Amino acid sequence: MGQFSFWNLLKEFASMLNESRKLFLKNKKLMFSVLVFYLLLNGLLYSFNVLTITPEITNMTQDLNVLSTMDPSSPEYMAQLMKVFADFRLFVVSSDIFNVVSFIINVLSVIVIVHASALTYKHENVKFKDFVVLVLKSWKGPLVTSFYISLFGLGYCLFFLIILFPIILSSLSIASLFSLVAKIFVLLVLFTLFGSYLAIVWYLSMVISIVEETYGIQALGEAAKIVKGMKPKLFLFNIFYVLLISGLAQIVTVVSLVVDRSQSFAVTLAIGLVLVVSAFMGVFLLMTYTVAYFQCKSPHGQDAESLRDVEYTTLPTTSLIGALP
Repeated sequence: MGQFSFWNLLKEFASMLNESRKLFLKNKKLMFSVLVFYLLLNGLLYSFNVLTITPEITNMTQDLNVLSTMDPSSPEYMAQLMKVFADFRLFVVSSDIFNVVSFIINVLSVIVIVHASALTYKHENVKFKDFVVLVLKSWKGPLVTSFYISLFGLGYCLFFLIILFPIILSSLSIASLFSLVAKIFVLLVLFTLFGSYLAIVWYLSMVISIVEETYGIQALGEAAKIVKGMKPKLFLFNIFYVLLISGLAQIVTVVSLVVDRSQSFAVTLAIGLVLVVSAFMGVFLLMTYTVAYFQCKSPHGQDAESLRDVEYTTLPTTSLIGALP
């Protein structure tokens, strides 16, 4: 009986993935434009990181290495120390700018992808300018919801550290190093699994805050209420996503270690390709949760075509093919 239920779960999971895949085929122009938009924004963000933050880290590391070889009593030591402080301040400013821009790009990308997925799922075509207006009108809900999700995520990470700290203290001896690594690994796996379970509500609440006029705690509560029957396959999807992203991260690590430092372009290219695949997976994840949202709503007696507010129904149905650049 358990094997039969698991087989049904796998079939439902595959069906959900196939439904998400079909969104690209239903409106190729819109979905391809959204994918290019997402890749372009993340490419610019990656370029900023490579051209600005990475050189600053390199300069700071080099200055620290020089500082370690100098006599602390010499006047040159103090000058070098001030240079390290200046490098650190510059790094902090650049990192703050990067984090703010990254957050804005992330929220904007989520809004664009979810709106495009929802319109495609409901077979609605809109003009490009109307789509832009729709996106710009939807910024408040996702922004508030993402703030609450960030707080919950931060609290979850702190909870992980609170549990991890006593384990480290109790295994400080070299003899128990293997035991410490094993305990940390097991704890990390458990927290990743539970985090993937919590992320079901977090991701779905972001979709709700865009498709509906509900956001913040209300969106999280609504997501928890409607997702009950979908949790097993969405949890399976989250695990699949985490494993894939972890595998891509391992590829970057291996390339960085194997490739000679003089061939930095090869490393940058490999990282760029991995980021492109990761970006595509991010788009697919949001498409899948948009599909899951409509599937969650259907059993609750609501027609998928009437779930959006009046803005969806009043938009013109002009074909997007001639409207998008």
